[in-house]
Parts: sequence; structure tokens; C-alpha cells
Amino acid sequence: MKRLALGALLLALVGTPASGQEPDRIETTLQPTTARIGDHLQLTIRLTLPPGQTPELAPGTPGWGAVELVSLEPPRQAGQEWLLRATVAPFALGQRTFTPTIAIVSGSDVHTLDPPPITITVLPTLLPDAPLELSPLPPPAAIQGAGSPFLRPALASGAALLALLLTAVIILAIRRRSPQPPAPVPMPLPPAEPALPGLLLAESTIDTDPVAAYRALAAAVRAELAQRFGIPATALTATELRARLEAIGADRWVARLAGGLLEECDAVVYAGYRPAPERRRADLAMAYELVGEP
Repeated sequence: MKRLALGALLLALVGTPASGQEPDRIETTLQPTTARIGDHLQLTIRLTLPPGQTPELAPGTPGWGAVELVSLEPPRQAGQEWLLRATVAPFALGQRTFTPTIAIVSGSDVHTLDPPPITITVLPTLLPDAPLELSPLPPPAAIQGAGSPFLRPALASGAALLALLLTAVIILAIRRRSPQPPAPVPMPLPPAEPALPGLLLAESTIDTDPVAAYRALAAAVRAELAQRFGIPATALTATELRARLEAIGADRWVARLAGGLLEECDAVVYAGYRPAPERRRADLAMAYELVGEP
């Protein structure tokens, strides 16, 4: 389009073509030749030019009249024959004649070429007896059969479901606000027997009767753990007691020490294990450390 504008400017400056530069042949075709205002029409121009000359459409010149250029394809060349194709549209009623002026470019020289005029019939959009005013729109009309037979039952079911949900939410809120019954108070554990007499018994028989000594030692340690941490230590195995102590947050060293000592007591009482004298004194000292006695 920039080249077309430049060509039109040069055409205004140059004027009529020079002699000896007329094309050998030029054919102009317009399809269709009958249209309404704004309809797109196909314009085809075939012409033969001497070597060194290039044709371009020059819209906007007086020969185009009331016909406007809509789109333009690039020129095609086959030897000395050129093919120009464009889409044009008329914008005036009646029988019109227009000449699609062509600009011939040869180096720095530009001159115009007017092909044979084309006649086009532009038909009016309105009928001959149609009034020149807009008619009012018809009133809206009801559409039969547009409502689904399941629409009202579905709306009723949805409303009932929504009411049930709201009722459930209200009941849940009332239950949360109502005072809760007090939690049952756990029964206190029976007081455990003092651990010191058991340790004294274990100390007096640790060398002569290890079974009785380790049984008394285990009972004293379990009683102390039950009183200190509030757990049923006498009803738990050594492994369960260690896990319970770790679960309630007792010192891990105390849990491991108690678990290991009670496993040692079970081995002596029930499995026939007889530790060496040094091991027995070490177990007794460990029990005193757990109980907290000197």
C-alpha cells in the first residue's frame, strides 16, 4: 500500500505516458458485474509490457470513481505477461463506469495507463416501495414447550434438601453450645508399699537366695514407679513399663534403667539365670538409684 501511495504521488507529478510505452495487450475482467453497496468483487487485469516495466494498481485516481480497493494481491509475471488481481467494492447506487488506473513503473519513470472502462450495476438494498424508516420490532412471544417437566420437582427437592442441611447445622451448633458433662475423675491408685523394706530384704538375701532377693528388688522398683508416675507398674511387663514411661514423658534414662533392671529380675526369678556376685551388687545399687534411697 505504501508503494501505491508513492505511485499515486508520482503519477500526479509525471502526468501522461510517453510514446512507445503502451502495452501490447490489456484485458480487464470484473466478476460479478451486478452487486449491492459494499459487496466484494474480483477484479482481474492481464497485460503485456516491454521488459523493464512493472504494473501496479493506482486506486484513488479519478478513473476509479465510487469503487474502492479492498485488498490487493502481489503482481504475477510470466515472461512479458503480467497478472493483477484485486478485491474491490462499489459504494454508489445505479449503473457505474469506472476505470482501474494502472501505474507503469520503469526505473525512476512512472506513468499512468487507463484500461478500457468497466460497467457495474449497483442495486439498492431496499425494495422500490419500502419506506425509508426502521420498522418496530415485534413484541416478544412465548416459546411453547421450553419448560422442562422435571424443573419444578427438581426445585422442590433442592429446597427440601437445603432445609434439611440448615436444620442439621442448627442442631450441631446447639449441641456445641450446650454444656458438656464433666469428665469422669479417675480413681486414685492404691498407695504403693514402701520401697525401702523390699530393698533391705533384697540386700540381706542377694548372696544366699538370689531368687527371693531379685523378686523383692523388682517389687520395690515397681512400687516406686507406680507411686511416682501414677501408672499400674505391677500389672505391666518390663517392656510395657518402659514404653509407658516414655509415652508419659518420663526421663528416658529412668525408663531404660528401669526396663533393663526388671528384665534382669525376670531372668533370675523365672529363667534360672544366676548373675555373678559383682553383677548382683550392681543391680542392687541400680535399684537404690531408681528408688532414690542411699
